[in-house]
Amino acid sequence: MQFLLREIRLFFVCLSFLSRIPSPQWIGFQEEWLHKSIKYSPTVGIMLGTLQWFAYIIFQLFLGPSIAFVISLGFLLILTGAFHEDGFSDFCDGIGGGWKREDILRIMKDSRVGSFGAAGISLLLVLKILGASESLASTGFRLHHIQYFWNDQLTSVWLYFISAHSLSRFFSVLMMLLLPYAKEEGYAKPMAKEITWSQTLFASLAGLIPFLLLSYQHPYFLMSLVFIIPSLYYMYSLMKRWIDGFTGDCLGAVQQVVETCIWISGVFVWTSI
Repeated sequence: MQFLLREIRLFFVCLSFLSRIPSPQWIGFQEEWLHKSIKYSPTVGIMLGTLQWFAYIIFQLFLGPSIAFVISLGFLLILTGAFHEDGFSDFCDGIGGGWKREDILRIMKDSRVGSFGAAGISLLLVLKILGASESLASTGFRLHHIQYFWNDQLTSVWLYFISAHSLSRFFSVLMMLLLPYAKEEGYAKPMAKEITWSQTLFASLAGLIPFLLLSYQHPYFLMSLVFIIPSLYYMYSLMKRWIDGFTGDCLGAVQQVVETCIWISGVFVWTSI
């Protein structure tokens, strides 16, 4: 019972860290719980992906797939406080505007958005919207009225949404294992100080299973790794070369890049193959 209670507490700690969804008051908080809770990051991704999927399903009844996805994306940004998007913007500003490690870390810490950050986040959101809208429209899926039964097409769309969020958050956890924390102190430091293989393996369950199930239904979705792996390697090489580690902004950037790769992959799978 104590084990179950502890794991529930860790899940809610992770949920509170990565989103604005309130946790029960009895959960409490201790800083040392943060680094233990990171293993639930992909699980939180499944929850967020499901909520976005639900918003999409409701609004596409009246507005069609493209507008419904934009609204669902806005709904998700409210739920997360644009937490990862802000990290991606800061990452673009730091890597784009700094020439030395100290300058890059200083720029990333600055809350103001620079030209690289504004351009980067604008392009990222456009790619998400166009990729997901084109993908969802190409599936032929359209729920014209509320149905009281589950079907394979509805399952595929749900797996598509949650894979984008769970797999991307798993790769953020993996990046924490591969690189050291780049700063003496920082917002992500309490979570990053003791990432272990056991935590990473636990995170891989929620991180990989939805994507594998989606690939089982649509085997060509494994081709999305053609987009994801080079993107991850490129970001890893940037972090290794310029700051010799990661920051919270870097993890947000990794999550956003992988998520966007998933949305784009749908276009490749459902329209090109």
